[in-house]
Amino acid sequence: MWGLFVLILAMALSAAVIRSMLRLAPHVGLIDHPGEHKQHEHSTPFVGGFGVLAALLLAAGLLLWLMPAQAVAWASLAVCALVMWAVGLADDRWKLGARVRLVIQAALALIMVYGGGVVLTDLGDPFLLGTVTLGVIAVPFTVFGVVGCINALNMVDGIDGLSGTIAAGTLALVSFVTWHAGDPGSHVVAMALLGGVAGFLWFNLRFGSQHRARVFMGDNGSMMLGLMIAWQLVAITQGEDALVPPVVALWMFAVPLIDTLAVMARRVWLGRSPLSPDRNHLHHLLQRAGFRVEHTVAIIGILHFALGLLGLLGAWLGVPEGILLAGFLSVFAAYLLLTARPWRFVPLLRGVHRRLHLTPALNCGVFFGNCSLQHVEEINALVAPELRDNTVFRTRLYEYRGDPVHAGRRYAVVQIQVDDDLAPLSYQGLYMRLLQRVMTPDRDAFVRAYVHRDPSNERRAEQRTPVSDQRRRERRVGLCVLLEESFTYVQDGRIVDQQVKPGAWPGARDKAAAPLDRPVRETH
Repeated sequence: MWGLFVLILAMALSAAVIRSMLRLAPHVGLIDHPGEHKQHEHSTPFVGGFGVLAALLLAAGLLLWLMPAQAVAWASLAVCALVMWAVGLADDRWKLGARVRLVIQAALALIMVYGGGVVLTDLGDPFLLGTVTLGVIAVPFTVFGVVGCINALNMVDGIDGLSGTIAAGTLALVSFVTWHAGDPGSHVVAMALLGGVAGFLWFNLRFGSQHRARVFMGDNGSMMLGLMIAWQLVAITQGEDALVPPVVALWMFAVPLIDTLAVMARRVWLGRSPLSPDRNHLHHLLQRAGFRVEHTVAIIGILHFALGLLGLLGAWLGVPEGILLAGFLSVFAAYLLLTARPWRFVPLLRGVHRRLHLTPALNCGVFFGNCSLQHVEEINALVAPELRDNTVFRTRLYEYRGDPVHAGRRYAVVQIQVDDDLAPLSYQGLYMRLLQRVMTPDRDAFVRAYVHRDPSNERRAEQRTPVSDQRRRERRVGLCVLLEESFTYVQDGRIVDQQVKPGAWPGARDKAAAPLDRPVRETH
């Protein structure tokens, strides 16, 4: 009962604090501006951590009142959270050096050990040979693990809603474990953090008419959350009355841990610093394959929660800890094998994207072939009624030439100009209806999603010779010609203007003359 009360109260407190900070942020310089390796295109306040901190301090205050016998532990928890938040805020504002951050993180891990009494004393039975105790290296091992957890969560904080969704998944599992085992202290902390993250996600996730994040978590929030999650995971896996085996903590924090280790291993393999920035995290690969931000967050969030739940179920079903460790290492090895060569993994993800019929991130459109439509205007008349917002889309009609087998066949590409930060999520439903509508005139036509092609997603350039690239270009040019091209402007499902021009093929002008001579139509 207390847990549910804390969850609701923390959620409301977090949302209220973040809303108030939204107004204050521009006046005190708490704004994250685009630039460097950042993906966002809008200046956004990084005040999400304020709400999460308020929720955590609420939990600490309640525990000091309800469980005064453990006052030192709860005070240590509050001090660690507050200091980590302040360091993250300073890093957001003034960009602290990596060494400074690491030293402070290690110091806070020591406070967790000696003040909170939370330390990794054993690793359970990962080798099926008995409990592995850490002895004199318990404290250094704990510090290393806590620092790794903090930075792993911080490194996946790359797109709207991702770090919060991942943190919420882990905290939900911890909340359930502590509730099931009857650990009120850890349960209140986990529920408060979960409520704080939920309040933040209301402003950070993309949903409904919210097409981009209104606030970022910032290093102040992600580093503090990483520390608190590490605290919780160590607390539930250690001691004589441990709630779950230590190996389960790996499963409950699977995606940040696996992704960070895999990216760092690839950097070392390429002869670079493991801390150097790049764009090969899982969310980067999914976006390069055409997945929109909200789809990427949903996929990674579901994967993260499913892996954590799988580890918990394994422990509760009595699966030996050695088997659980082997399973986790197998998942890591498979992920490392797939992502080590992004130029192969990204096309594979593109295939998944097409089979799911999702709206592409950069361009929303369709490709369909074997069509008998004679002019781009006829295609536009099919597409326009499905678009309810002010939209511009480009239509190109091609014909195969020079290939005796396919000569005369036509295909079209309809490309709807969509900005991933501005396009409404309702485009996904419209997109599916658009596909169905386009298929109506020609039952033999085949249809697939149009996905923006990025040369960086293909195989490495050094694996192709200039001669082979030239042959590929010649084959493409020789097989098809552009008959017509149009830019169409739609308002509330009606064509209000369209510009049609013939292609470069000499005979295309005669074929396309008719639509050019006709006035612009409005399709109702």
